[in-house]
Amino acid sequence: MCKKLFCLVSVLLLFSLAASATSAKPLNQDPGPDGIVSVEAEHFDDNVPQGGVQWELVGPTGGFTGAAGMQANGGGNIDTNYAATSPRLDYEIDFVKTGTHYVWIRGWGAGGGDDSCHAGLEGEETPISNRMTGWSDNYTWANGRYERPEPSQIDITRTGLHVLNIWMREDGLIIDKIVLTTNPDYTPTGDGPPESTRGPRVTAYIPNPADGATDVPRDVVLSWTPGANIHKHDVYFGTNPDDVNQATATVDPSGVYQGRIDPNVYAPAQRLELSQTYYWRIDEVNAPPDNTMHKGGLWSFTTELFAYPIEDIIATASSSEEGKGPENTVNGSGLNASGLLHGNVSIDTMWLSSRDGAQPTWIQFEFDRIYKLHEMWVWNWNDSLEQVIGLGLKDVTVEYSADGVDFMTLGTTYEFAQGLGMVDYAHNTTVDFGGVAAKFVRLTANSNWGGILNQFGLSEVRFFSIPISTRDPNPASGAEDVGLSATLSWTAGREAANHDVYLSNDWKAVVDGTAPVTTVTETSYGPLALDLGKTYFWRVDEVNEAETPAVWQGEVWNFSTIKSLVVDDFESYNDLDPTDPASNRIFLAWVDGFDNPAINGSVVGYANPPFAEQTIVHSGSQSMPMSYDNAVGKSEATFTLTSPRDWTENGVNTLTIWFRGEASNAAETLYVALNGNAVVNHDNPDAAQINKWTQWNIDLQAFADQGVNLANVNTITLGLGNKNNPVAGGSGMMYFDDIRLYPPAP
Repeated sequence: MCKKLFCLVSVLLLFSLAASATSAKPLNQDPGPDGIVSVEAEHFDDNVPQGGVQWELVGPTGGFTGAAGMQANGGGNIDTNYAATSPRLDYEIDFVKTGTHYVWIRGWGAGGGDDSCHAGLEGEETPISNRMTGWSDNYTWANGRYERPEPSQIDITRTGLHVLNIWMREDGLIIDKIVLTTNPDYTPTGDGPPESTRGPRVTAYIPNPADGATDVPRDVVLSWTPGANIHKHDVYFGTNPDDVNQATATVDPSGVYQGRIDPNVYAPAQRLELSQTYYWRIDEVNAPPDNTMHKGGLWSFTTELFAYPIEDIIATASSSEEGKGPENTVNGSGLNASGLLHGNVSIDTMWLSSRDGAQPTWIQFEFDRIYKLHEMWVWNWNDSLEQVIGLGLKDVTVEYSADGVDFMTLGTTYEFAQGLGMVDYAHNTTVDFGGVAAKFVRLTANSNWGGILNQFGLSEVRFFSIPISTRDPNPASGAEDVGLSATLSWTAGREAANHDVYLSNDWKAVVDGTAPVTTVTETSYGPLALDLGKTYFWRVDEVNEAETPAVWQGEVWNFSTIKSLVVDDFESYNDLDPTDPASNRIFLAWVDGFDNPAINGSVVGYANPPFAEQTIVHSGSQSMPMSYDNAVGKSEATFTLTSPRDWTENGVNTLTIWFRGEASNAAETLYVALNGNAVVNHDNPDAAQINKWTQWNIDLQAFADQGVNLANVNTITLGLGNKNNPVAGGSGMMYFDDIRLYPPAP
């Protein structure tokens, strides 16, 4: 019997034990901002009894959202070791998000002795999802925990298939519906969200930009992951959410329907407006003859702002009182959580010049580089006695400079509005800089509002600049493990016509502008041909000869490339059904002896999901488990390569394999073979008994000496025994991880 048929039979047997179980397709997590998974309790994937107690269907009765609910009776109170002793419901979920997921249950409990349960993941107890409680004698949503402060939650460390578990804690609780969400502020109400779909997704998902994204470039190109077996896509796009959500291809009074397209990308016809929220929807359309349309969800994003706050400002002044230094005007010390309203206590939150300070009084602001200044918001001196004493700046000279030496006066004298001396004071002066280029701004006080004391004060200032320089580098500055064929991209400056890209592994050359430069018109550069294990520096200068200045120099960014080429790190494998286009089961990639046990004693993966090993790993979240039984002479598994196949590129000369055995294993020779016949054995004949992760470095020349064309490697085989002269032997379990190529290995 083949492994696929074996798994299918296992699933059928499992479902015959649970009459109310749904199909074997996992629930699909919604990719939207709340990351919703919703399931009726009776639609479990497995119902596991313990101690003669099992969850049972109850109803239908009033209050259920579905056909019935689930209740376990006769088990008493199981507060500890519940994974081994309490009846359990399982729900298979295909997650597209990682991180914290909050568990909500709609349930009913008759009293304090039957109003709690446990939640968990992969059949294991989790410390912050146990002892769920909060239900009473009416159907209620709850995610609290008995004598615990945190709401019930599970942590998803990788996308793909996982199993949510619900255990009985106190018998008698009726569970009606279960909801997971990534949003800590989300609370289901009423019947809760509709039940999640199962099986291949037929609607569009994973939008780009992400739903709710902000600061999106105006020339954005929309994309998404299409549903399964979809032929075309109907695109709806506009600024009114109701119009976009309600329109059809034939009823479209607002003109939001953009047509039916083939690729899963859409570029708006016109450059988008600044600071505008746009809404879009993708309906997936099947191929003829049925042309079934699957309506998509409503997504949104907001485009970039006209101007952005400048951060990391250094403030200096002609003088200051103790505890009232100039730094308080740029550090937000007196602002509330919104960053918009200032308090009226001056100590450590405002700047005030010294009573006997030199005149004229000035305060100066230095930015980290030259900016095209848009405006300055001013919160004037706002001490509680300001309306009586009047120390706030009144008549002010505003100057700016690119170098801190030569200053230009902005307009004439400005009058700053007086502070109110009250709590929750909003800025009440705005200075328009009109796009001047500056790194320094200096304010000189000509008078204050009281005219009593020769002192001058400010609460806070905030500068805004028009984004003329490049920003948002991809890869992000400081990124590691960047691919060798990476394409650099960035958000363009507002007025750029061209982009001068400097790239080198010499930081000083990039800083000085002596590194090789390439001029491009798009906001990307690549694909590149980079070297393994190097740090690169790059900057993008924005150029427009029609503007002054014509060139805006960008920041210097950096990234480091991968140190090795991955042959297989085992992270891409999943447990999806082979009928799912995204299915990638480990034992279908690494061909073992399951179908030929008479000549090959290996079995890759486990009989039940997860098929890959997820606890005993060298790095990442998965490794490959392989059992061996050399009663038939040898055990091996073979992986057919698609990339990399050229094992001479980028100077690689070493194959590295991480492996781990068990002390109880039979001592069989560990070997690796390329292209089916070039074999290298591990030097340690007892390698299979090493029960810790061990790095095995192999000089590629050892394969070349056996006739392998290293520029065209087709297969790699991992095995135990004597490949060319099989001899009956023993059995055991091996784990493999991180098969890589290095120049040379670390």
